Amino acid sequence: MSRKLHQGSGAPHLGPLQHRPSARALAPGQARDARRLLGGARAALGIAAAALALAGCSGGEARAPNPMRALDERRAIEVIRRAMAHEGTQPARGREVELTSGQKVRVDVGVQSRSYGVVYVTEEDAQALGAAIPPPNGRDEKLRIVRGGPDGAIRLVLLYQQNYLYDDLVGESHERTTITAERELTRDVQDFITYARTQKFQ
Repeated sequence: MSRKLHQGSGAPHLGPLQHRPSARALAPGQARDARRLLGGARAALGIAAAALALAGCSGGEARAPNPMRALDERRAIEVIRRAMAHEGTQPARGREVELTSGQKVRVDVGVQSRSYGVVYVTEEDAQALGAAIPPPNGRDEKLRIVRGGPDGAIRLVLLYQQNYLYDDLVGESHERTTITAERELTRDVQDFITYARTQKFQ
């Protein structure tokens, strides 16, 4: 797009490829004024650059992590039952089972006509059971499976409440939503059911 010259401005309008007159071509007084203006502009640019560098280094205050909470037991049991049904197994009512360690544990959801089930270990359960159960698994670790019954034939997967956390913020500020926590619980239940079938648990 060509540039138009502004008529009557008193000074010619310079096109994009035209050169500005150098300080040497100006009169002595004009050259001195030009050097002053140039020096002032350079100083202003230096100050602005320093301010930007300081702002970049500070990075602002670090935002505190969102407060987290765990899936409550009632909701977790609903998710577990739904995950089992999705895998083609029929959930059974909970019952109490004695572990091989001698400690009794409540099976939250069993599997109909099978001797295995799921225990959703709340913080209170973990404190009460103590060393009778293994410590919680990390997210990248294998699920904890314990044995129960007189001959140890009952297999129970321990799904620890502390592994299914979400924050209670709304909108776009979520770090971990309720849906994320429920999906992880669903995945772990399905993994256990698949493993039980593979290992031919009775």
